[in-house]
Amino acid sequence: MFKVSYLGRPQPAERPRARFSNQGHYYIYNPPKYAEYKQKLIEFFNGFAEDPELVNLFDKKKIPYGLSVKIVFRFSVKNPNDNPFYTLRPDIDNLFKGIIDSLFQSKVNQVLDGIETDKNGNPIHDEFGNDIPHFKQRIDDSRVVHTEMLKLKATEESPEGFTLIVRNLGLEAIS
Repeated sequence: MFKVSYLGRPQPAERPRARFSNQGHYYIYNPPKYAEYKQKLIEFFNGFAEDPELVNLFDKKKIPYGLSVKIVFRFSVKNPNDNPFYTLRPDIDNLFKGIIDSLFQSKVNQVLDGIETDKNGNPIHDEFGNDIPHFKQRIDDSRVVHTEMLKLKATEESPEGFTLIVRNLGLEAIS
């Protein structure tokens, strides 16, 4: 089992969208606020790339069935009441997606697999002439077979942010 907490307001995932010009050209627009948040999360999870508990969870030979992921989100509220749950936007599935995308795109799950090539096998270079590294994933996010998510109001003891718990689901978990 791996458990970690992150401080800071959770952000929902925003999908990149195509933008079109009058000349028929298009580009992919990735909302900068979400891209920045996702990069912060990737760097946060990169800090656990050597954690033995987390490394074992991303070893496909040690995961017979899949992963269980529990995320508890905490949000600050202006007018607290007795309800412990945070019932306002953003949607919980988009919050979950942002964290899982970041975890699976971090060094915890990415393995260097050579350099990027075009369809003819020629290396692709960045604007400075450097080779662009190619990564592959140890496992993909389809290995997440169980989820549990809560949106709670932040408290003094539990400030705004999220807690992530990842477990290996073995046979005993489904019996």
